[in-house]
Amino acid sequence: MTTRANTDQEKQQKHQAIIDSAATLFQENLTLPTVATIAKHCNQAKGTVYLYFSSKETIYLSLLQQHYQVWFQELEQTLTTTQSLAELLNCFVRYPLDDALFFPLASLSCSTLEPGCDEHVKNEYYQWLSNHANSIATQIHQQFPMLNQAQALSLYNDSHALILGLWQQRQRQTDEDFQAHIKAALARLWKGYFAK
Repeated sequence: MTTRANTDQEKQQKHQAIIDSAATLFQENLTLPTVATIAKHCNQAKGTVYLYFSSKETIYLSLLQQHYQVWFQELEQTLTTTQSLAELLNCFVRYPLDDALFFPLASLSCSTLEPGCDEHVKNEYYQWLSNHANSIATQIHQQFPMLNQAQALSLYNDSHALILGLWQQRQRQTDEDFQAHIKAALARLWKGYFAK
């Protein structure tokens, strides 16, 4: 087993090592391993893992949050650098489709991850998501002034729900060109908002 983390940097490294091990294990068969399995994979005692996370669901919610962070950064960057709707919609789907863990983790969020976390962790996560949604909505409103802030927020939330829902539906039926399908659905959604 590894030595005890003493500095903030060492604690952060150990925290991330646990998340990285959880990601590797999840990618193997897209199921949540036990805390004991995660601990063994990252060469930690199970009790050490519980110093950092209260449950396996909390570990995976932290991993999902890291994936959302990348997606949010890409969306915010694209919103500040392009006026092309096609490019923006491409950005909405590119990272979730290219990353092997984003959709599988996001689809477990409401049903499995969030219920397995304590209220404090869950509420912090909800607040974090809300802050980013509002930030992206502000940028959508600035880019497309025909939408007010509330409409822009609703459009972002609907877009997020649409791509996640379509991905879940895709798991039940084959779609040869899912990327084209999801972009077309997003385009219809956005054009519907612009037409209001």
